[in-house]
Amino acid sequence: MKELRVGIIGCGMISHRHMMIYSNIERLSERLGFKAKVVAAAEVDEARLAEWGAKYGMKYKDLYVDYRKMLKRGDIDAIDICVHNNLHTPISIEVMKAGIDCYCEKPSAASYHDAKMMIDAAEKLGRKYHVQMSSLMTLQTRKAKEMIKKSLLGDVYFAKIEQCAARRRPGYDFMPFAPDVKFTTDFYSKRIAGHGPSIDLGVYAIGQILFLLDMPKLESVSGFARQAMELDPKLISNEDGFGVEDICIGLAKFENGVGLGYMTTSAFNYRDYEHTYILGSKGGLDIAHTDMGGGKYARPFGEISEWGEPELRYRGGISGDDVFIDLNCKFNEETERVLSPEMQIYNDNQIMWLAYCLGILNDKTRYNTPEIALQQLLFTDGIFLSEELGRSVTVEEIIASSPALYLKEQEIAGNLVRFDVEY
Repeated sequence: MKELRVGIIGCGMISHRHMMIYSNIERLSERLGFKAKVVAAAEVDEARLAEWGAKYGMKYKDLYVDYRKMLKRGDIDAIDICVHNNLHTPISIEVMKAGIDCYCEKPSAASYHDAKMMIDAAEKLGRKYHVQMSSLMTLQTRKAKEMIKKSLLGDVYFAKIEQCAARRRPGYDFMPFAPDVKFTTDFYSKRIAGHGPSIDLGVYAIGQILFLLDMPKLESVSGFARQAMELDPKLISNEDGFGVEDICIGLAKFENGVGLGYMTTSAFNYRDYEHTYILGSKGGLDIAHTDMGGGKYARPFGEISEWGEPELRYRGGISGDDVFIDLNCKFNEETERVLSPEMQIYNDNQIMWLAYCLGILNDKTRYNTPEIALQQLLFTDGIFLSEELGRSVTVEEIIASSPALYLKEQEIAGNLVRFDVEY
Protein backbone atom coordinates (compact mmCIF):
# COMPACT_ATOMS: atom_id res chain seq x y z
CA MET A 1 0.00 0.00 0.00
CA LYS A 2 1.28 3.47 -0.88
CA GLU A 3 2.27 5.66 2.05
CA LEU A 4 3.19 9.34 2.20
CA ARG A 5 5.62 10.52 4.87
CA VAL A 6 4.45 13.91 6.14
CA GLY A 7 6.12 16.67 8.13
CA ILE A 8 4.08 19.29 10.00
CA ILE A 9 5.15 22.91 10.49
CA GLY A 10 3.30 24.57 13.37
CA CYS A 11 2.07 22.64 16.42
CA GLY A 12 -0.70 24.95 17.57
CA MET A 13 -4.45 24.42 17.77
CA ILE A 14 -5.09 23.69 14.11
CA SER A 15 -2.39 21.00 13.94
CA HIS A 16 -4.46 18.83 16.28
CA ARG A 17 -7.37 18.91 13.82
CA HIS A 18 -4.99 17.80 11.08
CA MET A 19 -3.68 14.99 13.28
CA MET A 20 -7.24 13.83 13.95
CA ILE A 21 -7.74 13.62 10.17
CA TYR A 22 -4.55 11.59 9.74
CA SER A 23 -5.86 9.24 12.43
CA ASN A 24 -9.14 8.83 10.53
CA ILE A 25 -7.25 8.32 7.26
CA GLU A 26 -5.45 5.41 8.91
CA ARG A 27 -8.83 3.92 9.78
CA LEU A 28 -9.96 4.37 6.15
CA SER A 29 -6.69 3.27 4.54
CA GLU A 30 -7.93 -0.10 3.27
CA ARG A 31 -10.79 1.62 1.48
CA LEU A 32 -8.58 4.45 0.18
CA GLY A 33 -5.67 2.29 -0.89
CA PHE A 34 -3.05 4.57 0.69
CA LYS A 35 -1.74 5.77 4.04
CA ALA A 36 -0.13 8.87 5.51
CA LYS A 37 2.38 8.88 8.35
CA VAL A 38 3.46 12.01 10.20
CA VAL A 39 7.19 11.50 10.72
CA ALA A 40 8.38 14.94 11.90
CA ALA A 41 7.15 18.26 13.26
CA ALA A 42 8.52 21.79 13.67
CA GLU A 43 7.43 24.52 16.08
CA VAL A 44 9.24 27.69 17.25
CA ASP A 45 7.74 27.43 20.77
CA GLU A 46 9.90 24.75 22.41
CA ALA A 47 7.44 24.02 25.23
CA ARG A 48 4.58 23.60 22.77
CA LEU A 49 6.76 21.39 20.57
CA ALA A 50 7.67 19.12 23.48
CA GLU A 51 4.03 18.85 24.58
CA TRP A 52 2.96 18.07 21.00
CA GLY A 53 5.66 15.43 20.62
CA ALA A 54 4.62 13.74 23.85
CA LYS A 55 0.95 13.77 22.85
CA TYR A 56 1.64 12.00 19.55
CA GLY A 57 4.51 9.79 20.61
CA MET A 58 7.13 11.51 18.45
CA LYS A 59 10.81 10.91 19.13
CA TYR A 60 12.99 13.86 20.12
CA LYS A 61 15.09 13.52 16.95
CA ASP A 62 11.97 14.11 14.84
CA LEU A 63 11.04 17.38 16.56
CA TYR A 64 12.51 20.66 15.28
CA VAL A 65 12.45 24.22 16.55
CA ASP A 66 13.82 25.35 13.18
CA TYR A 67 11.67 24.01 10.34
CA ARG A 68 14.49 24.58 7.86
CA LYS A 69 16.43 21.71 9.44
CA MET A 70 13.42 19.45 8.96
CA LEU A 71 13.29 20.37 5.26
CA LYS A 72 16.82 18.98 4.82
CA ARG A 73 15.69 15.46 5.68
CA GLY A 74 15.55 13.13 2.72
CA ASP A 75 12.60 11.02 3.87
CA ILE A 76 9.72 13.54 3.82
CA ASP A 77 7.31 13.42 0.86
CA ALA A 78 5.05 16.32 1.76
CA ILE A 79 4.69 19.16 4.27
CA ASP A 80 1.52 20.18 6.10
CA ILE A 81 1.63 23.88 7.11
CA CYS A 82 -0.30 24.83 10.26
CA VAL A 83 1.12 28.27 11.07
CA HIS A 84 -0.75 31.60 11.10
CA ASN A 85 -1.93 33.53 8.03
CA ASN A 86 0.98 35.85 7.29
CA LEU A 87 3.49 33.02 7.67
CA HIS A 88 1.78 30.90 5.00
CA THR A 89 3.41 32.57 2.01
CA PRO A 90 7.08 32.59 3.03
CA ILE A 91 7.09 29.14 4.62
CA SER A 92 5.11 27.53 1.77
CA ILE A 93 7.52 28.95 -0.77
CA GLU A 94 10.54 27.72 1.20
CA VAL A 95 8.96 24.26 1.42
CA MET A 96 8.41 24.15 -2.33
CA LYS A 97 11.94 25.47 -2.95
CA ALA A 98 13.18 22.49 -0.94
CA GLY A 99 11.51 20.23 -3.54
CA ILE A 100 8.62 19.16 -1.31
CA ASP A 101 4.89 19.22 -2.06
CA CYS A 102 2.88 21.54 0.17
CA TYR A 103 -0.49 21.54 1.92
CA CYS A 104 -1.48 24.85 3.56
CA GLU A 105 -4.09 25.55 6.19
CA LYS A 106 -6.67 28.17 5.22
CA PRO A 107 -6.69 30.98 4.23
CA SER A 108 -3.94 30.59 1.65
CA ALA A 109 -2.74 34.08 2.63
CA ALA A 110 -4.15 37.41 3.82
CA SER A 111 -3.98 39.17 0.44
CA TYR A 112 -4.31 38.42 -3.27
CA HIS A 113 -0.70 39.49 -3.78
CA ASP A 114 0.63 36.94 -1.29
CA ALA A 115 -1.60 34.09 -2.49
CA LYS A 116 -0.50 34.74 -6.08
CA MET A 117 3.15 34.41 -4.99
CA MET A 118 2.41 30.91 -3.71
CA ILE A 119 0.65 29.79 -6.88
CA ASP A 120 3.43 31.21 -9.06
CA ALA A 121 6.05 29.40 -6.96
CA ALA A 122 4.24 26.06 -7.23
CA GLU A 123 3.94 26.43 -11.00
CA LYS A 124 7.55 27.44 -11.56
CA LEU A 125 9.00 24.89 -9.13
CA GLY A 126 6.75 22.05 -10.33
CA ARG A 127 5.33 21.31 -6.90
CA LYS A 128 1.88 20.07 -5.87
CA TYR A 129 0.24 22.69 -3.71
CA HIS A 130 -3.19 22.53 -2.05
CA VAL A 131 -5.17 24.72 0.37
CA GLN A 132 -7.52 23.55 3.14
CA MET A 133 -11.10 24.36 2.06
CA SER A 134 -13.38 21.86 3.78
CA SER A 135 -16.52 23.67 2.60
CA LEU A 136 -15.99 22.09 -0.84
CA MET A 137 -15.66 18.55 0.48
CA THR A 138 -19.32 17.78 1.17
CA LEU A 139 -22.27 16.26 -0.64
CA GLN A 140 -23.99 19.61 -0.06
CA THR A 141 -21.50 21.30 -2.39
CA ARG A 142 -21.44 18.51 -4.97
CA LYS A 143 -25.25 18.34 -5.15
CA ALA A 144 -25.56 22.13 -5.43
CA LYS A 145 -23.02 22.22 -8.25
CA GLU A 146 -24.79 19.38 -10.05
CA MET A 147 -28.16 21.15 -9.79
CA ILE A 148 -26.72 24.40 -11.15
CA LYS A 149 -24.98 22.55 -13.99
CA LYS A 150 -28.25 20.83 -14.93
CA SER A 151 -29.96 24.26 -15.10
CA LEU A 152 -32.45 23.35 -12.35
CA LEU A 153 -32.03 26.91 -11.09
CA GLY A 154 -32.34 28.43 -14.56
CA ASP A 155 -30.17 31.53 -14.99
CA VAL A 156 -28.32 32.19 -11.73
CA TYR A 157 -28.25 35.91 -11.02
CA PHE A 158 -27.39 36.44 -7.34
CA ALA A 159 -25.88 34.75 -4.27
CA LYS A 160 -25.83 35.94 -0.66
CA ILE A 161 -23.61 34.89 2.24
CA GLU A 162 -24.15 35.92 5.86
CA GLN A 163 -21.86 34.31 8.45
CA CYS A 164 -22.27 36.33 11.63
CA ALA A 165 -21.28 35.90 15.27
CA ALA A 166 -22.32 38.13 18.16
CA ARG A 167 -19.17 37.59 20.26
CA ARG A 168 -16.60 35.32 18.67
CA ARG A 169 -13.34 37.25 18.29
CA PRO A 170 -10.66 34.52 18.51
CA GLY A 171 -8.10 35.25 21.20
CA TYR A 172 -10.27 37.99 22.74
CA ASP A 173 -13.71 36.58 23.53
CA PHE A 174 -14.40 33.52 25.66
CA MET A 175 -15.74 30.76 23.39
CA PRO A 176 -18.49 28.91 25.32
CA PHE A 177 -18.99 26.49 22.42
CA ALA A 178 -15.35 25.36 22.74
CA PRO A 179 -14.10 26.17 26.28
CA ASP A 180 -11.11 23.83 26.01
CA VAL A 181 -9.83 25.39 22.78
CA LYS A 182 -7.07 27.96 23.30
CA PHE A 183 -7.19 30.57 20.56
CA THR A 184 -3.93 32.51 20.32
CA THR A 185 -4.05 36.30 20.37
CA ASP A 186 -2.28 36.20 16.99
CA PHE A 187 -5.80 36.00 15.53
CA TYR A 188 -6.37 39.70 16.22
CA SER A 189 -2.86 40.91 15.37
CA LYS A 190 -2.90 42.76 12.03
CA ARG A 191 0.80 41.95 11.58
CA ILE A 192 0.32 38.19 11.95
CA ALA A 193 -3.29 37.51 10.91
CA GLY A 194 -3.65 40.21 8.25
CA HIS A 195 -7.44 40.35 8.60
CA GLY A 196 -10.23 38.89 10.73
CA PRO A 197 -13.41 36.98 9.83
CA SER A 198 -13.40 38.29 6.25
CA ILE A 199 -10.72 35.76 5.36
CA ASP A 200 -10.82 33.39 8.33
CA LEU A 201 -14.41 32.35 7.54
CA GLY A 202 -14.59 33.96 4.11
CA VAL A 203 -12.30 31.40 2.53
CA TYR A 204 -14.92 28.75 3.33
CA ALA A 205 -18.09 30.63 2.48
CA ILE A 206 -16.93 32.76 -0.47
CA GLY A 207 -14.81 29.92 -1.81
CA GLN A 208 -17.80 27.59 -1.83
CA ILE A 209 -19.96 30.06 -3.79
CA LEU A 210 -17.21 30.82 -6.32
CA PHE A 211 -16.77 27.07 -6.87
CA LEU A 212 -20.52 26.55 -7.31
CA LEU A 213 -20.76 29.44 -9.79
CA ASP A 214 -17.90 27.99 -11.86
CA MET A 215 -15.39 30.70 -10.93
CA PRO A 216 -16.91 33.80 -12.56
CA LYS A 217 -14.50 36.63 -13.37
CA LEU A 218 -14.71 39.55 -10.96
CA GLU A 219 -15.58 42.99 -12.36
CA SER A 220 -15.99 45.34 -9.38
CA VAL A 221 -16.45 45.44 -5.60
CA SER A 222 -18.14 47.80 -3.16
CA GLY A 223 -17.24 47.27 0.47
CA PHE A 224 -17.66 48.25 4.11
CA ALA A 225 -15.20 46.96 6.73
CA ARG A 226 -13.91 48.13 10.09
CA GLN A 227 -13.22 47.33 13.72
CA ALA A 228 -16.38 48.85 15.14
CA MET A 229 -17.11 47.19 18.50
CA GLU A 230 -15.88 48.63 21.78
CA LEU A 231 -12.82 46.85 23.19
CA ASP A 232 -11.65 46.43 26.79
CA PRO A 233 -7.90 47.23 26.98
CA LYS A 234 -7.54 44.79 29.88
CA LEU A 235 -8.46 41.91 27.55
CA ILE A 236 -5.90 42.80 24.86
CA SER A 237 -2.65 41.00 25.66
CA ASN A 238 -0.99 40.92 22.24
CA GLU A 239 1.71 43.59 21.94
CA ASP A 240 0.46 44.38 18.42
CA GLY A 241 -2.93 45.42 19.80
CA PHE A 242 -6.30 44.55 18.23
CA GLY A 243 -5.87 45.33 14.54
CA VAL A 244 -8.41 43.31 12.53
CA GLU A 245 -11.98 44.02 11.47
CA ASP A 246 -15.02 42.71 13.32
CA ILE A 247 -17.45 43.47 10.48
CA CYS A 248 -16.98 43.08 6.74
CA ILE A 249 -19.60 43.60 4.03
CA GLY A 250 -19.09 43.44 0.29
CA LEU A 251 -21.01 43.42 -2.98
CA ALA A 252 -19.25 41.86 -5.96
CA LYS A 253 -20.32 42.17 -9.56
CA PHE A 254 -18.97 39.61 -12.01
CA GLU A 255 -18.41 39.97 -15.75
CA ASN A 256 -21.25 37.51 -16.47
CA GLY A 257 -23.74 39.78 -14.68
CA VAL A 258 -24.05 37.73 -11.48
CA GLY A 259 -23.94 39.53 -8.12
CA LEU A 260 -22.59 38.27 -4.79
CA GLY A 261 -23.39 39.82 -1.42
CA TYR A 262 -21.23 38.98 1.60
CA MET A 263 -21.49 39.86 5.28
CA THR A 264 -19.45 38.46 8.15
CA THR A 265 -18.92 39.54 11.74
CA SER A 266 -16.87 38.29 14.66
CA ALA A 267 -18.72 40.64 17.03
CA PHE A 268 -21.88 42.78 16.80
CA ASN A 269 -24.91 43.58 18.90
CA TYR A 270 -27.22 41.00 17.40
CA ARG A 271 -27.44 37.21 17.43
CA ASP A 272 -25.33 34.39 15.97
CA TYR A 273 -26.68 33.30 12.60
CA GLU A 274 -25.66 32.04 9.18
CA HIS A 275 -27.57 32.18 5.91
CA THR A 276 -26.34 31.38 2.41
CA TYR A 277 -28.47 31.14 -0.70
CA ILE A 278 -28.23 31.19 -4.48
CA LEU A 279 -31.02 32.63 -6.66
CA GLY A 280 -31.89 31.61 -10.21
CA SER A 281 -34.69 32.38 -12.64
CA LYS A 282 -36.30 28.94 -12.09
CA GLY A 283 -35.23 28.01 -8.58
CA GLY A 284 -33.05 28.78 -5.61
CA LEU A 285 -30.80 26.93 -3.17
CA ASP A 286 -30.72 27.36 0.60
CA ILE A 287 -27.23 26.28 1.71
CA ALA A 288 -27.34 25.51 5.43
CA HIS A 289 -24.37 24.95 7.77
CA THR A 290 -21.50 25.33 5.30
CA ASP A 291 -18.59 23.31 6.69
CA MET A 292 -16.17 25.74 8.34
CA GLY A 293 -14.57 23.35 10.82
CA GLY A 294 -12.05 21.47 8.70
CA GLY A 295 -14.39 18.65 7.65
CA LYS A 296 -16.06 15.74 9.40
CA TYR A 297 -12.79 13.83 9.79
CA ALA A 298 -11.30 16.71 11.81
CA ARG A 299 -13.30 15.39 14.76
CA PRO A 300 -13.67 11.91 16.25
CA PHE A 301 -15.42 9.60 13.81
CA GLY A 302 -19.19 9.89 14.10
CA GLU A 303 -19.16 13.05 16.24
CA ILE A 304 -21.73 15.66 15.18
CA SER A 305 -20.47 19.16 14.40
CA GLU A 306 -21.44 21.90 16.85
CA TRP A 307 -22.09 24.07 13.78
CA GLY A 308 -24.65 21.65 12.33
CA GLU A 309 -24.16 19.26 9.43
CA PRO A 310 -24.13 20.69 5.87
CA GLU A 311 -27.58 20.55 4.27
CA LEU A 312 -29.19 21.79 1.07
CA ARG A 313 -32.75 22.81 0.18
CA TYR A 314 -34.29 23.66 -3.20
CA ARG A 315 -37.10 26.15 -3.76
CA GLY A 316 -38.68 26.46 -7.19
CA GLY A 317 -41.25 25.23 -9.66
CA ILE A 318 -41.88 21.62 -10.69
CA SER A 319 -44.77 20.81 -13.07
CA GLY A 320 -46.42 24.10 -12.23
CA ASP A 321 -46.17 23.61 -8.48
CA ASP A 322 -44.10 25.71 -6.08
CA VAL A 323 -41.98 23.27 -4.05
CA PHE A 324 -39.48 23.37 -1.19
CA ILE A 325 -37.36 20.20 -1.18
CA ASP A 326 -34.82 19.03 1.42
CA LEU A 327 -31.95 17.19 -0.31
CA ASN A 328 -31.15 15.34 2.95
CA CYS A 329 -27.38 15.52 2.41
CA LYS A 330 -26.32 13.95 5.70
CA PHE A 331 -28.31 10.77 5.01
CA ASN A 332 -27.43 10.60 1.32
CA GLU A 333 -23.73 11.12 2.00
CA GLU A 334 -23.76 7.90 4.02
CA THR A 335 -25.49 6.15 1.11
CA GLU A 336 -22.94 7.54 -1.35
CA ARG A 337 -20.08 6.26 0.80
CA VAL A 338 -21.40 2.70 0.35
CA LEU A 339 -22.53 2.89 -3.28
CA SER A 340 -19.68 5.07 -4.60
CA PRO A 341 -16.60 4.47 -2.43
CA GLU A 342 -14.40 6.17 -5.05
CA MET A 343 -16.00 9.46 -3.95
CA GLN A 344 -14.22 9.17 -0.61
CA ILE A 345 -11.34 11.25 -1.96
CA TYR A 346 -13.80 14.13 -2.49
CA ASN A 347 -15.07 13.98 1.10
CA ASP A 348 -12.00 15.37 2.86
CA ASN A 349 -9.35 17.96 2.09
CA GLN A 350 -6.34 16.05 3.36
CA ILE A 351 -7.48 12.90 1.59
CA MET A 352 -7.78 14.88 -1.66
CA TRP A 353 -4.32 16.42 -1.14
CA LEU A 354 -2.71 13.03 -0.47
CA ALA A 355 -4.42 11.53 -3.52
CA TYR A 356 -3.14 14.48 -5.56
CA CYS A 357 0.43 14.00 -4.28
CA LEU A 358 0.27 10.27 -5.11
CA GLY A 359 -1.01 10.91 -8.64
CA ILE A 360 -4.45 9.37 -7.99
CA LEU A 361 -5.88 12.81 -8.77
CA ASN A 362 -4.39 15.30 -11.22
CA ASP A 363 -4.83 19.01 -11.92
CA LYS A 364 -8.10 18.32 -13.76
CA THR A 365 -9.68 15.92 -11.28
CA ARG A 366 -8.74 17.58 -7.99
CA TYR A 367 -10.41 20.76 -6.79
CA ASN A 368 -8.10 23.69 -7.59
CA THR A 369 -8.21 25.08 -4.07
CA PRO A 370 -5.25 27.49 -4.52
CA GLU A 371 -7.03 29.25 -7.38
CA ILE A 372 -10.36 29.33 -5.53
CA ALA A 373 -8.65 30.79 -2.45
CA LEU A 374 -6.89 33.34 -4.67
CA GLN A 375 -10.18 34.56 -6.15
CA GLN A 376 -11.72 34.76 -2.66
CA LEU A 377 -8.89 37.10 -1.67
CA LEU A 378 -9.40 39.19 -4.80
CA PHE A 379 -12.94 39.86 -3.56
CA THR A 380 -11.98 40.54 0.08
CA ASP A 381 -9.04 42.75 -0.96
CA GLY A 382 -11.61 44.69 -2.97
CA ILE A 383 -13.78 45.19 0.10
CA PHE A 384 -10.92 46.76 2.06
CA LEU A 385 -9.76 48.89 -0.86
CA SER A 386 -13.33 50.13 -1.41
CA GLU A 387 -13.60 51.02 2.29
CA GLU A 388 -10.29 52.89 2.09
CA LEU A 389 -11.19 54.85 -1.07
CA GLY A 390 -14.87 55.35 -0.27
CA ARG A 391 -16.11 54.06 -3.61
CA SER A 392 -16.58 51.00 -5.75
CA VAL A 393 -13.31 49.58 -7.17
CA THR A 394 -12.50 47.66 -10.33
CA VAL A 395 -10.69 44.35 -10.50
CA GLU A 396 -7.72 46.07 -12.13
CA GLU A 397 -7.47 48.49 -9.19
CA ILE A 398 -7.70 45.65 -6.69
CA ILE A 399 -4.87 43.67 -8.29
CA ALA A 400 -2.66 46.76 -8.61
CA SER A 401 -3.25 47.75 -4.96
CA SER A 402 -3.13 44.31 -3.30
CA PRO A 403 -0.59 44.58 -0.45
CA ALA A 404 2.28 42.31 0.50
CA LEU A 405 1.27 41.34 4.04
CA TYR A 406 3.42 38.24 4.54
CA LEU A 407 6.00 38.31 7.32
CA LYS A 408 9.52 38.96 6.10
CA GLU A 409 11.23 37.52 9.17
CA GLN A 410 10.64 35.48 12.31
CA GLU A 411 12.53 34.72 15.49
CA ILE A 412 13.60 31.08 15.46
CA ALA A 413 15.66 29.54 18.28
CA GLY A 414 16.67 32.99 19.52
CA ASN A 415 17.76 34.25 16.11
CA LEU A 416 15.96 36.64 13.79
CA VAL A 417 15.65 34.71 10.53
CA ARG A 418 14.77 36.44 7.25
CA PHE A 419 12.60 34.36 4.93
CA ASP A 420 13.90 33.62 1.45
CA VAL A 421 11.03 33.84 -1.06
CA GLU A 422 13.25 34.22 -4.13
CA TYR A 423 13.42 31.24 -6.48
